[in-house]
Amino acid sequence: METQQPRGVGNSKVVKVQSEEAWELFTNQASNEGRPVVAHFGASWCVTSLSMNYKFEELAQTHPEILFLYVDVDDIQSVSSKYGVKAMPTFFLIKNKEVVRKIVGANPDELKKLVDASADPFETQIVVE
Repeated sequence: METQQPRGVGNSKVVKVQSEEAWELFTNQASNEGRPVVAHFGASWCVTSLSMNYKFEELAQTHPEILFLYVDVDDIQSVSSKYGVKAMPTFFLIKNKEVVRKIVGANPDELKKLVDASADPFETQIVVE
């Protein structure tokens, strides 16, 4: 008999990154596993950022092959600066520690497209030399 994973707030599939070291650990591990990362850079005081939390969690629940990370820009300013985050929310698709795509603003449809495309194993990679 197959057991289902419980869902809900206590079982969030989104990992809140607590430090720059944790960011490096998670992104390195995902890269080593060949797993894409979708990162949500937001802030606890930003209403549009908070409005995207539900959609972000929903996508994390339905795409277990992707690592979903949340970064509070006020908690980890070094990572936010490194990625040039100027507005919240900002979402990044990261593969092999490289930014593949960036979305600025609360756009649930674009975020879903980004996640769906990153989960497609037949997506062609364009390498710029």
